[in-house]
Amino acid sequence: MSFADSIVSADIQQLRAYILGHALWRRIEEGTLEPERLRLFALQDWWLVREAYRLDALAIAALPDLEIQDLLIRKLTPKVGGYKLLLRFGEALGLSLADFDAVEPLAGCMALTNFFYWMLAYGAPAEKLASVSASEDIFVQICARIAPALIRHYNLTAKQVEFFSAHDAIGEQVTPVDETLLARYNSPEDQQRITRAIRLSHEYEIMFYDTILTAKVGS
Repeated sequence: MSFADSIVSADIQQLRAYILGHALWRRIEEGTLEPERLRLFALQDWWLVREAYRLDALAIAALPDLEIQDLLIRKLTPKVGGYKLLLRFGEALGLSLADFDAVEPLAGCMALTNFFYWMLAYGAPAEKLASVSASEDIFVQICARIAPALIRHYNLTAKQVEFFSAHDAIGEQVTPVDETLLARYNSPEDQQRITRAIRLSHEYEIMFYDTILTAKVGS
């Protein structure tokens, strides 16, 4: 059970179920996703991962409460260095560092990125926390399912898919912090903002995954 399951409405629960069952993940689990499209995912996710430190730093800077800042720093610490694991995954797929350096975001990837920045710039404190946390939370659940499939169907090693398998340990450390943070915002207005932020985060997440499946790959 994730931090969000106890606070969101039934329609958002359905949205979360849709993300977990998205065709992108189903095709990886079945071994039917083309390697070219898997490489596209690695590159596009790199665009987001590369922004993660900036997003976390902005969240910390935007909240004046020192205790909340301490909690956010605790939340950031387990994620430090995760980008190296994504580079390793990409290299196992045949991507070079030059490929990662040259990546350009597709529309769905940019839309999700811009949503996070908008929330951190203009959202209420509860929205700032919930928007990024919701995306991280559901990706932890996705990773637990697809890491074994990547090994089984794509001839990758456990070390090469550590970007995904490591999220389980990260989630164990991050989820309690999210629960503590969001428990502070328990007014009806805050709960409404949190629910809206989670809904939008998930809808933009779907746009990102849809983009990976529909973008042109290959020649």
